[in-house]
Amino acid sequence: MGTLTLDSITKRFPGVEALKGISFVLDEGRIYGLVGENGAGKSTLVKILMGLFPPDEGSISMAEERLQIRDPHQARFLFGIDAVFQEHALIPQMSIMENVFLDQLDRFHDRGLLNYRRMVSEAREVIGKVGLDLDVNLPADAISATEKSLIEFSIALHRDPKFLILDEVTATMASDIVQDLFEIMKELKEAGKTIIFISHRLQEVLSICDEILVLKDGALQGSVDNTEKKDPVAIRKKIVLMMTGTEKGLHFPTRDTKESEAPVVLSLRNIRNTRLRDINVDVREGEIVALAGLRGQGQSMLLRAAAGMLAHFEGEISLRGELKRIRNPFNAVESGIFYVSDRRDDEELWLSHDVWLNISLGSISDRARLGFIRMKEDRGVIQEMVENLRIETPSLSKIVQQLSGGNRQKVVLGKYLLSKPRILLMDQPTIGLDVGAKAEIYALLRSLANEGIPTLAVLTDLEEVVNLPDRILVMHEGRITREFQGTEVDEEELVDSYYG
Repeated sequence: MGTLTLDSITKRFPGVEALKGISFVLDEGRIYGLVGENGAGKSTLVKILMGLFPPDEGSISMAEERLQIRDPHQARFLFGIDAVFQEHALIPQMSIMENVFLDQLDRFHDRGLLNYRRMVSEAREVIGKVGLDLDVNLPADAISATEKSLIEFSIALHRDPKFLILDEVTATMASDIVQDLFEIMKELKEAGKTIIFISHRLQEVLSICDEILVLKDGALQGSVDNTEKKDPVAIRKKIVLMMTGTEKGLHFPTRDTKESEAPVVLSLRNIRNTRLRDINVDVREGEIVALAGLRGQGQSMLLRAAAGMLAHFEGEISLRGELKRIRNPFNAVESGIFYVSDRRDDEELWLSHDVWLNISLGSISDRARLGFIRMKEDRGVIQEMVENLRIETPSLSKIVQQLSGGNRQKVVLGKYLLSKPRILLMDQPTIGLDVGAKAEIYALLRSLANEGIPTLAVLTDLEEVVNLPDRILVMHEGRITREFQGTEVDEEELVDSYYG
């Protein structure tokens, strides 16, 4: 298969040099980790390899032959370079089967007709290779984020690439599914394939990669050999130092010992539907409480019930002892219950608009006078929030889509903090963020808890579950099956509890 060589790859956009002379060699039969903070240049580099951007300077060669990659189709079918991205590319209204064979439909034409039975059979076979057993006639928008990622992975495998890029595909996956994915990656490696694995979960990178390439501010800081996988703590520290220039991100904010008699802010009693089974939860003032367990055990559904986003459920919701009728999101917001989705780009942000509008929109009516908005006054309030949250943006006019993942998440939080929440419900608050951005979100949630605004959060990253919350509630098959105090949790016992 040969090697893939990048020589002095440089890419400039207006006002920024995204890549600064990147050079490295990818050998066959190896798994490479590509890490760096948001904005380090990882996505730009992947898009150049896939022909979405041309490099301004430098060259890409395969087995000493220089490549001109003009588009993704050429990258995939001429050069054998394929990628699976965190942002799903499936067409929502089309079936799983149609998405799988979107660029190969001509294979199934038989005398002017489509051989539907053969398509169904082959589609089942394709997704079955990644452990999925789904009705391939289902539309893509009817399946979970994890299933979408696995289907896109199966499509890439079906194309049999020489070089496969996996860009944050594990972000929504539970640990058991990630391990299954890793087994497939090992098989590909044994077959002589080359894999570039991008993840903000450093423990995943350390467990599967042979070599780790570190980017910072568009430049390659160096590579770390991980073939023998010795002393992962030391290697992790080295990588974080190369990524950030400091050891930030390795430490979580200190957990204060909470008084067991602190006032209960949110009380859920006998919450149930077809999936949730008589759940009782109390969240006290000053607490961060985690809903943990394997994905799909009802954690996200419980948050959505408390936020009035489920059409049908039974049970009672109280806020500081007062019974609330929460039957829609408006009821929840009126009561001071604010839900932050794990799909911030789809459900939380207006990506094509600026920072000011995204933060202001949720509470702009509170600052209106006689139906009019005083722009100067409103922008002053938003600027103060931007400074308090340390949102890195050149101005309030910056389009949100152009911000890093961590800054987008802080824009979401800024929108809700202006509305003075009484409790935050957060579904995977650091999903897709780098170690530095994660540390800032951890510190912010702890600061809010210390001010009396607690958080009930779905957490799937084991390191977060162990180190961030004051209490951990483990869910299994729609029930809360175990409770741990955050300062006293045994990691092995915690993971064992995930399986009921």
